[in-house]
Amino acid sequence: MVRTSSRIASCVLAASLLGGCHVTIQSGNTPAEASPPPPPPAKTASGARKPAKPDPEPARRRQPKWRLPASNAPRITAPNAFGNGEGGAFRGLAYVIPEGSKKLPSFDGLVPFAMLFTDRFEVKSQEFSSGFPGALMQNDWFAIRFEGEFQVPKDGEYQFRLTSDDGAVLYVNDKRVVANDGVHNAKTEDGQVQLTEGRHRLRLDYFQAQRGQVALMVQIGQKDKFESLVGVR
Repeated sequence: MVRTSSRIASCVLAASLLGGCHVTIQSGNTPAEASPPPPPPAKTASGARKPAKPDPEPARRRQPKWRLPASNAPRITAPNAFGNGEGGAFRGLAYVIPEGSKKLPSFDGLVPFAMLFTDRFEVKSQEFSSGFPGALMQNDWFAIRFEGEFQVPKDGEYQFRLTSDDGAVLYVNDKRVVANDGVHNAKTEDGQVQLTEGRHRLRLDYFQAQRGQVALMVQIGQKDKFESLVGVR
């Protein structure tokens, strides 16, 4: 009987060693002590990401600010009818154009001779003889391209009123809205465009032919109620 129990113990011990288990063998009638169950496997972090929270601000209100291209043109050193050399929402670059021009030139390839700034366009009809201080005393045959941003408080259709002497063309978000080109005395043209709440890009091209009167005014409104368009810096 002892030999049989020893053989059984030997077999159990060998099996436990091969299986990596712990078994306690006791002699007599006391039953064998079972090893404690292995601990449950540790929980691993899930690789799934939580869905991003929706942005409370609509994408149209998060438009990246548009930036003007760099220019080495000198700033004017004193104000003239079209702006100043210190700063403003709209930057203007002035160019010499060929004498005899009847409409706005192509600005491609032209090199600006002066830089100026303004927050609004309120040049009423007047004689222009001051030129561009600190740059050229150019009183005629010049063009200016103004670029910058303005803001509207709500969605809707907006009207734009452009008065110029000589020609000018107004663009909003690169779309032509008002065309008032050509050689003429102070003349007004209107246009309209649908806009969303927030900031929008403005471009205003203007040229002066022979020396004399100049004018350049831009107004914005709704339902025929207009006010000066003011830019945002």
